[in-house]
Amino acid sequence: MVKLWSSSVEGKSHHSSTMGVWRGKMSKRRSLWAAGIMSLLFLFFLSWATIANLGDRVYNDYLKGDLCQMLPSPSPHPKGYSSHSAPPSKQNTSFPNHVPIPILPPIRNYTDAELSTFVLAKDILSRAKDPVGNAKVAFMFLTGGPLPFEKIWEEFFKQGHEGKYLIYVHSSREQPARNTSMFQGRDIRPQKVFWGRIEMVDAERRLLANALLDLDNQYFALLSDSCIPLYPFDYVYEYLLGGNMSYVDCFEDPGPHGQGRYMDQMMPEVRRSDWRKGAQWFAVTRYHALMIVADHLYYSKFKLNCKPGPENRNCYPDEHYISTFLHIMNPANLANWTVTYVDWSERRWHPKTYTKNDITFERLQLIQNIKEHVHETSDSLGIRTVKPCLWGGQQRPCFLFARKFLPDTAGDLLQLLSNVTWPLSRHQQERSSATFRF
Repeated sequence: MVKLWSSSVEGKSHHSSTMGVWRGKMSKRRSLWAAGIMSLLFLFFLSWATIANLGDRVYNDYLKGDLCQMLPSPSPHPKGYSSHSAPPSKQNTSFPNHVPIPILPPIRNYTDAELSTFVLAKDILSRAKDPVGNAKVAFMFLTGGPLPFEKIWEEFFKQGHEGKYLIYVHSSREQPARNTSMFQGRDIRPQKVFWGRIEMVDAERRLLANALLDLDNQYFALLSDSCIPLYPFDYVYEYLLGGNMSYVDCFEDPGPHGQGRYMDQMMPEVRRSDWRKGAQWFAVTRYHALMIVADHLYYSKFKLNCKPGPENRNCYPDEHYISTFLHIMNPANLANWTVTYVDWSERRWHPKTYTKNDITFERLQLIQNIKEHVHETSDSLGIRTVKPCLWGGQQRPCFLFARKFLPDTAGDLLQLLSNVTWPLSRHQQERSSATFRF
């Protein structure tokens, strides 16, 4: 019995020893596994915190929606422009010295189409402006047919400014005969345009594409057949080419004529917070013109979802597409006002139309002296926002062009502009020590 008991004890002792070794090994393995899992979790949370912090810094450092890096930009004055620019001490100093480059914010996963659009925009904005022998402004006329103010524009262009501009005309109907040599042969392929529909945007993009073919064109102004120039050519040329801003009306309107037109089908590419409204008539840099023409993703969203009619919330793409697209891509280089004046005081669907009785020197001078741009919400509150028009850090006149004038005002306008308004503006410029100080 003693021997049997002893053997039993020895067996149990050996078994206990074996189990202890096994438990020790398992304990070590559990410790290693736990340490590994903890390390992975630590790395995950560290990476997440870093990305989140980067996103916060991007949003805090820049305007909402302008998620960008700052890379060296070209001089705002192209080669060959110096003969008409102000001295260095008086040149535009308020505009950014760098072109903001969009980067993708860490908000959500982006589609391939979105990624491609952002990459293309980044590449366009990062390219140095090619040296040009003579920078030009492209004047792009969007018309239903005839141009009733051809002679006014001929007078505007002909004062020894050859080589500083090019004219492009898009007609909604068959190309009519032009009355002046400057406009002959300047029509691009016509296509029927319908008010309030995507064809209006198509015509704008077609004009931009044709104007971009000339590498000397550095600025692109969209004008209607009822537009007139308020100032002489030199003033307009230097106003536009003196900086790197695009004059695009870009307004966040919470009312029915603004965000009330937004539809959820615009998601995810266009969020409600990105939705903007603005006047159709713009003047944009070559950078922004390239981005508008190259865009397919956002254009397609507007083509499918932004249409007139109550079932589509009366969405008009020419009032929303370019404003919203450039706000998403590069808001830091938008001036947020248009350089084309219209009178909305009658509070109708269309602005006031000027008749012969409205054509006076005082009225034109009043428009010239406007130095603040106004936005008013379309909701019941009707909140007005008034901001100064800043050029080079100083308050300047807002408008270079004005509309909407009836065709029979052409004769009176030509006499008034060429004999009084433009000479007076030119005289005021000559009194200044710098070319562009008004």
